[in-house]
Amino acid sequence: MQRDEFDSFFKPYSKNVDSADELHFWKLSDRIIYEVIKRHIPLRALTEKEVVLDAGGGTGRWIAKMAQETSARFILYDLSSDMLAKARENLSAANIQERVNLVEGDLSAMDKLQENSVDHIVSIYSPLSFVTDPQKVVNELYRVIRPGGKVLLMGHGFYNALYSKIMNYQAPPEELLSIDETETVKWAPYVPTLSLFSKERMEELLVKAGFNPLETYGIPAFAQPGMEDFDQSNKEKSSISRALENQDFFDRVLALELSYSNLPTVANRGVNIFSVGEK
Repeated sequence: MQRDEFDSFFKPYSKNVDSADELHFWKLSDRIIYEVIKRHIPLRALTEKEVVLDAGGGTGRWIAKMAQETSARFILYDLSSDMLAKARENLSAANIQERVNLVEGDLSAMDKLQENSVDHIVSIYSPLSFVTDPQKVVNELYRVIRPGGKVLLMGHGFYNALYSKIMNYQAPPEELLSIDETETVKWAPYVPTLSLFSKERMEELLVKAGFNPLETYGIPAFAQPGMEDFDQSNKEKSSISRALENQDFFDRVLALELSYSNLPTVANRGVNIFSVGEK
């Protein structure tokens, strides 16, 4: 991906991304992700000497969530200066800026971090899909994490992309063939071409880097976003987002997702693939 293409996408994205969970599809997705994080990283048991790296952490909203439950320190590593500028505002507003080190840089060459220097890693909403060489990124994550540390790594789902392009877009045959052969997708003119991942490919990346894969989740596996849920301004509302405003429905869907989304036969349904590995 070219740097100018990267910057042109993330400059407007940085202004609205934090309001995404006002749409209840993304609120559901966020809840599933956070429950998975808490299953694998003992946030409340971490001390101020331990460090969690948010790789591609953007505006810092996930650090702001985690910081409420832990005294650990954080590193937010991101290539977008616009996202980092927004992160400074968010972390200051949450009064946790002194616990967070913001680093601007490329995830495939994190030369600003030493080997075995962080305790756990999260990478949420698919920074891995935006990079040219995903294996280089996962290798770097392995280099900087300490033995025994957990990595929670997300990428856009391959099978879900095919489903969506067929059902929502009725994409032409040549586009479907390209997705199948290249494992990449172009969602819209303003969105960069993104890498796609199956459960098997994500776990292969972890293994090649040296990690032991523990679990893989589809996030979400059952709920599917409507076209309106990708509105850049986050003002439009899909039928599923409207339905999820009913708390009973929301809670039941959340329970189903958490019960089944890590099953090997279900994970590949995911809009995103979220894999957990251990060094």
